[in-house]
Amino acid sequence: MKYEFYLGSYAAAGEDSIYKYELDTETGILQRKNAIKGIHNPSYVLLHPNEKVLYSVEELTPEGRVAVFSRDRMLEKVFSVSSEGADPCHLALDENGEFLFVSNYTSGSLSVFRLDPDGREIVLVDHKQHKGCGKNTERQEGPHVHFSGIVDGILYVCDLGLDCLVSYKLDRETGKLSDVKKSVRLPDGFGPRHFAVNSTHPGFIYVVGELTGEVAVLKKNEGVYEIVQKISSLPAFFEGDNTAAAIKFSEDGKVLFISNRGSDSITSFIVLENGMLETGDICSSGGKGPRDFEIFDKMIVAANQYTDNLAVIKYSEDTGKMQLVSKNEEVPKPVMIQVLKRKN
Repeated sequence: MKYEFYLGSYAAAGEDSIYKYELDTETGILQRKNAIKGIHNPSYVLLHPNEKVLYSVEELTPEGRVAVFSRDRMLEKVFSVSSEGADPCHLALDENGEFLFVSNYTSGSLSVFRLDPDGREIVLVDHKQHKGCGKNTERQEGPHVHFSGIVDGILYVCDLGLDCLVSYKLDRETGKLSDVKKSVRLPDGFGPRHFAVNSTHPGFIYVVGELTGEVAVLKKNEGVYEIVQKISSLPAFFEGDNTAAAIKFSEDGKVLFISNRGSDSITSFIVLENGMLETGDICSSGGKGPRDFEIFDKMIVAANQYTDNLAVIKYSEDTGKMQLVSKNEEVPKPVMIQVLKRKN
């Protein structure tokens, strides 16, 4: 089977910045198809459900931007607008593809844009500025909004600086967000970065802590999520600085993966029938700084930011065991993978 994907990176506008790749899961071979210039630091890209439009952040300070691309022919930038904050780092859509949520990391805010039916026009309809700080004085000196996603009709927002999953209800008429008192407090210094959910385990949210390298398993109890397990994704022997990054499920929901920058590894967890996690395996990411990865059938592509390379890893969905297949695909500062439709 062959898969296509876009690859976001840290790059200046005059350099190649968004790449298109193909992975053959029979051979593990990566092939670069093309690349475009003209956008600063597209560190997160997101495909509209109609697959005719691609969105990208421009991670900049003091004001970031959101770019809109047409995919009618090749990837072509249509326009960009302010993200209303500094260093936007994540994009998410609601279930119907009507609203785009933009996480502004450095300024600690979340912007909401309404989309037209084609996804080509975006209009700012709300902006939430978080306030406060956390235990870690270097990394949590203020709010740092890192990720958002809708679970059971509620928008949960990872704020690394506040050690909190902040909860909002979306008014679909106005696009405004309101507090619904379902926020989840994480342990001090945890630094929630991203979370993952899977339909095979309803009532659970799995949150990765960037600052501790742990996964917090949250289970819904009377409408509110509570921590029922906390487990490390780091090798037992590891000592030194580390920041956890991406968290994603295999397609069947049986295996959960975490990437770590510092230990430069991918950790797999077997998801038990009761929703709890059991460590499966820990494998080299094939480079340094695996900020993101994506899963294609029984293969993983890891984007190693600090060594400018992509690596391919195969895994067993029964045991979570992993094996590095290749690490030779060179690309400057790769940081995010967006999957397109599979090809036969």
